[in-house]
Amino acid sequence: MIIMNAGTIQNLLKNQYGMTVVFDNQGSLLYISQNGEEELGYQQQNTNIRQICKPMFPQDMDIESRVEKINGREVHTVVYRSNGTCFSALLRCARVLVKEDVSVNVAAIYNLQKTEDAIVQLVKAESQIKASIKSRNEFVANVTHELRTPVNGIKGHILNLIEQEEDSEHKKVMDIVLNCCCNMEKIISNMLDFSKIEAGKFEITEAPFDIRQCVKNVVDTSITIANGKGITLSSYVSDDIPKTLIGDDLRIGQILNNLVSNAVKFTSIGYVRIEVYRTMQKNHQVELTFFVIDTGIGVTPAEKEKMFKSFSQVDGSVTRQFGGTGLGLYVCKQLIDLMHGTIDLESEKGKGSTFRFTLLLDMDDDSGEEHEELEKITLVDELRAQIQNTQDTVDVEKLYQFGSKENMTEIGRNVERLTLCIEMGNWEKAEQFAANLKKLCEGAPKELVNKIFRMQMSVRKENYDRVFRD
Repeated sequence: MIIMNAGTIQNLLKNQYGMTVVFDNQGSLLYISQNGEEELGYQQQNTNIRQICKPMFPQDMDIESRVEKINGREVHTVVYRSNGTCFSALLRCARVLVKEDVSVNVAAIYNLQKTEDAIVQLVKAESQIKASIKSRNEFVANVTHELRTPVNGIKGHILNLIEQEEDSEHKKVMDIVLNCCCNMEKIISNMLDFSKIEAGKFEITEAPFDIRQCVKNVVDTSITIANGKGITLSSYVSDDIPKTLIGDDLRIGQILNNLVSNAVKFTSIGYVRIEVYRTMQKNHQVELTFFVIDTGIGVTPAEKEKMFKSFSQVDGSVTRQFGGTGLGLYVCKQLIDLMHGTIDLESEKGKGSTFRFTLLLDMDDDSGEEHEELEKITLVDELRAQIQNTQDTVDVEKLYQFGSKENMTEIGRNVERLTLCIEMGNWEKAEQFAANLKKLCEGAPKELVNKIFRMQMSVRKENYDRVFRD
């Protein structure tokens, strides 16, 4: 039996979160809360607890002994309304001494039906969402598969026409169409991979491969576009990396291709470089760390947070200027996760970016190479310092510091390319190199800055004679 003061009993009877009923040992209702009246449809008069809680208080059971047996515990039961409908409920019941030799039974009833209905709706909604995602992924997979055929057909015909065409103007147009086809292929591949990853059907295969050949293939893929933009694309693979490794060279190449093509897209001055180092070796496994470094537009810390999310770019202006779906980096991260690696980004707005990812790969026992059973961890910065003399990269700070050796060299390269573009009548490319010169000459004497501005305007107007005078 529970002894309560008047204030506690009053708070209990209010029961804001459920229904409260008070009844005597014969089961007659002495009190029912407002919530109870509204929910159950019973009034206090001529109502018995046996009508409300039939399973808990059947006709042949002593009320007092039943309450003592429950003794304040929570019990799941079924509660009946006055109209004959019922619902699942949680019941807590106890005897309360209100004054000497006078006690009543108090029951608190909580309707579980709304909670159970909400759970059913949640499960139903979850099922519908999964079905919707499945349909979407199947649709994307089918569409991207169907798109490959016409794109490959256009690409094949354009390649044949380029080989046969002699007119330089026609070849120029065909090169643009071919470039569009290549871009479309990349978008289709990323969308197909995205749908496979989302559906959980993406598989990583393992086979012997040559990491140096893999990197070379990536460079060969983007070297033409890089050279066309006037930037340097190079690579370095550390000598201590075994010739043959076990892994998915197709997916590793895809990751590098995505990162390099992005770097080339967002870089107009300087270079893009791939570097690969061995950072750990243990028994028959080796950890490789890959760097893709560029001197491009860079990103702010706030923009960095968006980089690896699907369909995300740093802002709308980037999408308008450079294009793309925002899937490339998302696919890269998912592929690296599937291979149990990690990826991160170091970047500063206007000063380039460095993507770094690590992969743990098996060494090929059939390659004839001897492997030491050891664990070797070397700081990446130390490894990079060891080959500093072999790098053809430049300090980004010096690149944009007017008058430095690196700055003057880059200005000379851009002037040469600008001149060549003007002679060939490629004014679109010429405008790009004129913009590069303007950026490289920030901080120069005002007279020189004004001359470059006038030259840039002449390029936009395609004024051959005025450009050369400037």
